[in-house]
Amino acid sequence: MKTSVFLEKLQEELEEKQALHRNTRLKDLENYDSISLLSVIAFVDENFNQQLDPDQFKNMETVSDLMNIIGLENFEDD
Repeated sequence: MKTSVFLEKLQEELEEKQALHRNTRLKDLENYDSISLLSVIAFVDENFNQQLDPDQFKNMETVSDLMNIIGLENFEDD
């Protein structure tokens, strides 16, 4: 998946008004909470066929951290 498409889809999933970037801190987002965490898990499962463990989110701070957990091989630069 192209990185820009991933960022747009993630923004929609989190219902964020501001554009997301690799260095966006997830905990700083207005709509990021435990419910949105479940949405992210479902989003990753649906788009990357990966089951994320909620424990993986404990040390995740940025969108880039999420991309690393998913695996950078799944992303293409624009």
